[in-house]
Amino acid sequence: MYKVIVDLAPSQADNDVVMEGLITANEKIIGERDKEFSVFLKNDAGKIFGGIQASFDTVSVYIDVLWVEETLRKQGYGKKLLVAAEQEAIKNGCIFSTVDTWDFQAEEFYLKNGYKRIGEIKNCWFNHSRIFLRKNLR
Repeated sequence: MYKVIVDLAPSQADNDVVMEGLITANEKIIGERDKEFSVFLKNDAGKIFGGIQASFDTVSVYIDVLWVEETLRKQGYGKKLLVAAEQEAIKNGCIFSTVDTWDFQAEEFYLKNGYKRIGEIKNCWFNHSRIFLRKNLR
């Protein structure tokens, strides 16, 4: 017998089982598994002040997270991180990059860096819209 359990403090191990199940099911249809990678902004001591978490397949990179420490914003570090991620994707055969952001976050940043808005979910979270963007890399 199976039970549906709501867990408000799930373990990373339990979450990993669910994620791996989904990835394995997708891999059977798609024929490949996305490759995860990160790009970091570090000081000389190795402390992280920003970074990107992303994944790519044979044609597309998805920028999942881009963050720069607040005191370092508007100094070009976000662009440097983004360019590094895009260059890595190009080296691995990607032809476009996809990202999503909230209406209060970084849409203008992505637009300035060559991304085009491809969709929006209005009132998705606390009356804020989720915005989807894409950029051709070639």
